[in-house]
Amino acid sequence: MRIGIPKESGIGEGRVSITNSEVNKLVAAGHKVYVMKNAGIYAGISDNIYKESGAEIVEDIKELYNKSTLIVKVKIPSLLEQEYIGKEHILFSFILPYKNPKFVENMLNKKVTAIAYENIKSIEGEAIIKNHMSTLAGKIALLFAGKFLQSNYGGMGILLGDTLGSPHTEVVILGAASGAYAAAKTAYGLGCNVTVLNRSVSRLEYIKDRMSSITCLKLKKENIHKVIKKADIIINTIDLKGQQKEHIIEKRMLKNMKRKSVIIDMACDVNGAIESIKKTSHKEPTYMEDGVIHCAISNLPGIVPATASKLLGETIEPYIKYVANEGLKKSMFNNRGLRSGLCMYDGFLLDKKTAKLLNVEYSTFEEAF
Repeated sequence: MRIGIPKESGIGEGRVSITNSEVNKLVAAGHKVYVMKNAGIYAGISDNIYKESGAEIVEDIKELYNKSTLIVKVKIPSLLEQEYIGKEHILFSFILPYKNPKFVENMLNKKVTAIAYENIKSIEGEAIIKNHMSTLAGKIALLFAGKFLQSNYGGMGILLGDTLGSPHTEVVILGAASGAYAAAKTAYGLGCNVTVLNRSVSRLEYIKDRMSSITCLKLKKENIHKVIKKADIIINTIDLKGQQKEHIIEKRMLKNMKRKSVIIDMACDVNGAIESIKKTSHKEPTYMEDGVIHCAISNLPGIVPATASKLLGETIEPYIKYVANEGLKKSMFNNRGLRSGLCMYDGFLLDKKTAKLLNVEYSTFEEAF
């Protein structure tokens, strides 16, 4: 199969979908790999390194799409790329269809096949690709929060962690999945006082068993009101997918928080868990509202492209190779975990939440095929 690797174009997005190591494996399996010029430059992978691994370097994005059948990206194609993608293409990417409705409408009209990394499952049923990136994002979120506490970033001027003679940094984490766990573990290792709130008690027990001094609380209003008063940092990992009438942290609650404390919303859930959240970027990472620093960057791992690209490439390569080896239909029918990632096919939308949001018909896998 002919596999295309475009260069990512988002603000602060330095990742590339696969590294030279994965290219080498795909070429060895008999596939042709086209890599956009300078696609891996921020991840420390030059065009020559890709060439040595068997890839062909392409200088024009239209040419890359024309030559390729399987398009492997990190984030959804740019508006320019969307002009060149068509029914003949299979797209592998983080898609988050409910957050990108215009993109979904365009791809449905073009009858593009799209497979979302975030929904692909391992044999054990784990959303393995999503969890790996979330783990990385959780660590970065905590370190970013520590940076924003510094006075030169408008913060209260305290050092993250445990410093002799000073109070421990108070870190509150909403949610308990992989990203939350990574943030909690990083904060715990730095000597912060960590409080995790979650609806699932079993997940809180899992965290408590591994980090005994962490405070674990059921996610409910009275506990939220109590913990935000002492928080230096709040990290939200809960995605309520917007359009919420009720929020976990309402705007009116900000006045009860410490001045120049930090909220980082890893979910970038506008009108969701945190009412006051607006999307930010690596270029303009924060804004101040009611004396509280806010940050909601959708591509946190993009700032560590060498680490993130290696992790992503290693995780997605078996799925890319499987589809390339077996073809789309055979791989979909024979691999349930991969099939769970299929969100669009031949004009059919296989994502129930997005179908409801867009007011279009939802199709099952069997109906689509």
